[in-house]
Amino acid sequence: MEKNKTGKYLKYAIGEIVLVMIGILLALQVNNWNNDRIQKKKEADYIEHIHKEFLMNNAQLDTTTSYHSRVYSNATKILNLLPIDLNAINKDSLSFYITETFHNWTFNPQQSTINSLTNTSSFDMISNLELRELLQNWDELVKDYNEEEIISKAYSFNDYFPYLRKHISFKNFTNSENLFYNQNIDVAFVNDLEFENAIAFRRELIRDIIDPAYENELKLVRQSIHRIIELTTTKKTDK
Repeated sequence: MEKNKTGKYLKYAIGEIVLVMIGILLALQVNNWNNDRIQKKKEADYIEHIHKEFLMNNAQLDTTTSYHSRVYSNATKILNLLPIDLNAINKDSLSFYITETFHNWTFNPQQSTINSLTNTSSFDMISNLELRELLQNWDELVKDYNEEEIISKAYSFNDYFPYLRKHISFKNFTNSENLFYNQNIDVAFVNDLEFENAIAFRRELIRDIIDPAYENELKLVRQSIHRIIELTTTKKTDK
């Protein structure tokens, strides 16, 4: 100070402080860039897994729906035959129609990636807001859809099968043979009101699942799957 160097030292000290601050800011920026890169990589991995899972879900839903449709179609064929002329009816065809009403398929989608996002509270990692909302609502949508399948399946096992096993041969069914090929079977039961009601109610429960005339859960599930596939395909392209 005696040599009048105060200004020089002050400038030097300020310069040191500025350099330190610049270094800190650069370090923070690099850290932010690195964190952002890591987050984008994680999001891309999630998106890729979601895309693959929903391609499988789409295929599984198509398979499930096809079996529901077979039940509905063959139940309709039986009802259209009633009352049945037992002397003229082709019993092999009738046996096939009844066998086709035994299908009980349920939609059990792959959603391990969604479960992972849920369990780790990581949905904010999905930057596309529409996709994030679809994924967050997926589980509830599937549960709503499954309710109709569960009702139909419960009727099959609790009422439909117990009724039919009094009148047909389930051994023949497991052997892929005509249900009526047994000397103890009286085929006349197919003209009973109880048989008509059993088939009609079986068809009605399936109608609740697949009928395209209504804004039912199947339509909403299918729309959601297709949109998620579309959004994740776009995201993959943008990577």
